[in-house]
Amino acid sequence: MSNLLFEIDGQELNIETKEELNESSGQKEKTYKIKGIFSTIGERNRNGRVYPRNLWEAEVKAYQNEINGGTINTLMEYEHPPRTEVDPMKAVAKITKLGIKGNYVMGEAVLLNNAQSNQLKSLIDNGVKISVSSRGVGTVNDGVVENFKLITYDIVPNPSDFNATMNGMCESYQLNEGMLVGKEFIEDKFGNIVEANVSKDEMKNAIKSVFKEYINTLKGDI
Repeated sequence: MSNLLFEIDGQELNIETKEELNESSGQKEKTYKIKGIFSTIGERNRNGRVYPRNLWEAEVKAYQNEINGGTINTLMEYEHPPRTEVDPMKAVAKITKLGIKGNYVMGEAVLLNNAQSNQLKSLIDNGVKISVSSRGVGTVNDGVVENFKLITYDIVPNPSDFNATMNGMCESYQLNEGMLVGKEFIEDKFGNIVEANVSKDEMKNAIKSVFKEYINTLKGDI
């Protein structure tokens, strides 16, 4: 069983803005690029957890498939949704680069052009600081994270307000030091991360649904 983990290193990001020509509209648009330290390797963070180098090396390598494939896991949401799935309709930015340099996971992302992102751009233009927070699932043994799987990074408010970011209510769920309380997750046979603490009836209904779809597929082949 794994827990949903959020981690923020408290690093202030570099935000680059520039005017670029939108070839579709013919108008100049202001673009926003986020660059900097996304995660720290091998050091105990403010949640008291350590992410060993081998975990980040494996996850950053695997994440290149997400970037190259342009999957929804490259999208970043605002603050901390208490789920493992990324909702593209709530995305505010897209990760374009992720790599390791020294003891850091370095990343780059661009803000999207939608209503949620435009609100974020307005905050940035008015001097509001933002950072990023990793979203992933893993187990923790004596403060060391094991069996970690990176989902994505999310945009979070000023990292100086660490307690508000890592503790308290998160869409009606409780966050305790960046760990979602009351939910556990497992990886199914297809490699998907699914919630583990579902009722037997929910599990039976899910199995029946899959079996029914399979039977209908067989009927269609006859």
